[in-house]
Amino acid sequence: MDLCGRTALVTGAARRVGRGIALAMAGRGADVVIHYKSSASEAHETVEAVERIGRRAFAIQADLAEPDQVEALADNAVQACGKVDVLVNSAAIFRMTPLESLTVQDWEQFLRVNLTGPFLLARRLGLLMRQQGAGKIINIADVAGIKPWADFLPYSVSKGMLITMTQGLAKALAPEVQVNAVVPGTVLLSEDYGEKERESIVKGTLLKRIGDPIDIAKTVLFLVEGSDFITGQVVVVDGGQSIR
Repeated sequence: MDLCGRTALVTGAARRVGRGIALAMAGRGADVVIHYKSSASEAHETVEAVERIGRRAFAIQADLAEPDQVEALADNAVQACGKVDVLVNSAAIFRMTPLESLTVQDWEQFLRVNLTGPFLLARRLGLLMRQQGAGKIINIADVAGIKPWADFLPYSVSKGMLITMTQGLAKALAPEVQVNAVVPGTVLLSEDYGEKERESIVKGTLLKRIGDPIDIAKTVLFLVEGSDFITGQVVVVDGGQSIR
């Protein structure tokens, strides 16, 4: 698929990895729907950045924990752009949830935002893509979905299930729509991390560096433009972290 003249919806595109993916797609000629939940100012800054590249951009707010808002996001994106050719499910919630203090509400929130929201978007837009005759869906998972972290159990489970969902959707939407997952390692550490923590993470990778949003964005671009013969695959982009 050539992105020039296409339309992409990127969730969580106001900041961090989602923003990097949105800008990379705009750079390849796509118009972009910038989804956000609460980062309105950042979303509009991303819109302006896309417009400076010369492409159209639309900021649409939605809480992925609310199914009716997810459905409205899909409908509004199609209404704004005419159609959606590429969906990138990048938005997610992430925080520490030690087992001793983990609540049912915590568990359900992670699954709603990180799994059910992406599923509802992929189903709604994926069926439309199938009618159009072509489409691409990329789910952004996490190495925690392959090697779970003890203090991030619901997050890890939600990302592991996202990987399974990717493979199921690839079967359900074939042959018109290709569905794949990108699995980042550590990308963009927050300022809360001290120098020793950063050094420990770097040592835990084979390539001896922390990932950058462009590493993820380039992988997404490859899965969209590089080949139409890849579907149901899980591409790990972690500098070798997961095989240490």
